Amino acid sequence: MNKKKLYEAVLIAQPNWSKEESKQFFHKLREVIHQFHGKIHHIDSWGTRQLANSAQKKWSQGLYFHFSFQADPGVVTEMSRHIRMNHHLLYHHFEKLSNKLSLEDHLKAFRLVVEDSIKLEKERLARIQKRKAFMPKTGARV
Repeated sequence: MNKKKLYEAVLIAQPNWSKEESKQFFHKLREVIHQFHGKIHHIDSWGTRQLANSAQKKWSQGLYFHFSFQADPGVVTEMSRHIRMNHHLLYHHFEKLSNKLSLEDHLKAFRLVVEDSIKLEKERLARIQKRKAFMPKTGARV
């Protein structure tokens, strides 16, 4: 019987987190996953994006990471402990994936949602720019 479970995770770090620090951190996470007889399937960096809720009113942007892995139960608890010890991380979320779909199917569906999100964000920014173009300049006489 295969006890390993599929998981996906989203991490949001402070935007000033260096590439070297993130590599070291993900190396530690890889070791934790390996201790639970698992492996990381993929790691995506989405770069710096606007936060929906500013964490503690200090950060308006965050460095987003998405990754998927497979491991024995209990791995999430240990990974959460390592994440809480890292002061650069603002947010983390783990989701157990259904074994009914393959990891590739989960990733396809997830990437479609991300693409839609990016498209909506671009449309929103275009509307803001359009409104700004019609706004009168401050100090201009009418």
